[in-house]
Amino acid sequence: MGRLERPLAPDAGPVTAFARELRRLRTAAGSPGYRDMATRAMFSASVLSDAAAGYRLPTLQVALAFAEACGGDRATWERRWHEAARADGDDGTARPAVKAVQQHQENELRAADVRAVLPPPSQLPMEAHPLVGRRELLQRARALTAPSYGGQRPAAPLVISGQVGVGKTAFALRLAHELAVNLPDGQLYANLDPAADGRKDAAGIAGGFLEALGIPTDRIPNDPGQRIGLYRSLLNRRRLLVVLDGVQHERQIRELLIAAPESRIIITSRSRLLGLDGIGRIRLPALDRDESMELLAQLLGGDRVGTEPRACLRLADACGDLPLALNLAGRRIAARPEWMLQDSVSELLGDGPGGPGGPGGQDGRGGQRSPGRFLGRLQIGDDALSNRLDSAYRLLTPWARLMLRQFAGSDNPPSVDNVVYESADALAMLVERSAQPVEDLLERLLDAGLLDHSDLPGQYGLTPMARAYALTQPDPTEEDPASASAPAAARGQAHARQSG
Repeated sequence: MGRLERPLAPDAGPVTAFARELRRLRTAAGSPGYRDMATRAMFSASVLSDAAAGYRLPTLQVALAFAEACGGDRATWERRWHEAARADGDDGTARPAVKAVQQHQENELRAADVRAVLPPPSQLPMEAHPLVGRRELLQRARALTAPSYGGQRPAAPLVISGQVGVGKTAFALRLAHELAVNLPDGQLYANLDPAADGRKDAAGIAGGFLEALGIPTDRIPNDPGQRIGLYRSLLNRRRLLVVLDGVQHERQIRELLIAAPESRIIITSRSRLLGLDGIGRIRLPALDRDESMELLAQLLGGDRVGTEPRACLRLADACGDLPLALNLAGRRIAARPEWMLQDSVSELLGDGPGGPGGPGGQDGRGGQRSPGRFLGRLQIGDDALSNRLDSAYRLLTPWARLMLRQFAGSDNPPSVDNVVYESADALAMLVERSAQPVEDLLERLLDAGLLDHSDLPGQYGLTPMARAYALTQPDPTEEDPASASAPAAARGQAHARQSG
């Protein structure tokens, strides 16, 4: 059944007369339901019903939308509305205060009632495959995104950080799809990684979100501050999920953050974004070895992994248990099901024909393998680990590049998880600088996604993938400006082709 007609207001002169005319127009059109009218008028059924109730004169835009939804002539009804407004004591023109009130009413009606005529946005990307591991971290993330103190304190935005390729987006999407079930007003997603054309400021992001929420373009403020304010107002009034993926720095999103009563905000970044206050944080580590084997079983099949577990262990070791490296390697191997798994892994690592280990391969540790060859082959379609590392490396200062290079060339042997660990004091001796500025450089490398902390204070870890990448880059002290401006990923892939 349609919405019941509200009783007409007691006679209030021209306002009641105008409402009576609107009712006659609707009757002449066959008495369409207010919900049907709302889909054409772009105002909710309750707003249209109020317009024909006669308690107050509707705004001009609501009156015209009502008339056009019933087949009325726009010019005729605009004239009738002005006549009613003049008879009611307003000449329908020109007072700035009245205009401001009407503008505010229109914005409020459009913003608050657009859900009645438009579907809520559903912008979350699909999950490529079920998330492997991370159970304890997911439980912690759920707790951080839940209101605290019995709902009296709203949930703060959550930052998910970690090194390049550790699976921040996959983790965020798993959490987001869980939270979305209880946030029916929609999901908003923005990829802010420069590699995905995501170089946007806060006002640009807010403008895109407002359009997705159904706010007409002519109702979105041109002033950046007002636009962001309108976005925050909607976030405060609705139950929305916002995912800001690949954030580069705090300034990019600071104005978009709000601890809304019902909405939730999830942020991913290589950086910890320590300049943001009042937010929750989770840093993702690499997978443990059992989780790496579970991921390979998803990609290659449990039977295949169970038949040749040693080959998979070698692959996980070479990838440093990094989810993106494992994913790219696994998909590359899965594309050739006719190969024995051991031969596929040996060929990919450079231990196959033409590699140091011969056709049967060794254990991956006996030969002098080119550091860039395996990294250069971790590419499927338009997705490559070297591209991600390159986007992080380009943002480094020359001193930070030198520090990364020195770390990669360290004589420290890899640990059992194939990660090279070094202390800030030891690295300071390598570059002949004091420990404090060296530690600052290491922290910048960590926030670039190229290092991670170890379990020991003052110690940092360099994964095999980041180490291989650093060793393919030219010495920053010898790099000329022309080569410095060239894409580093292209140099690394050329090195891999030459060594392959």
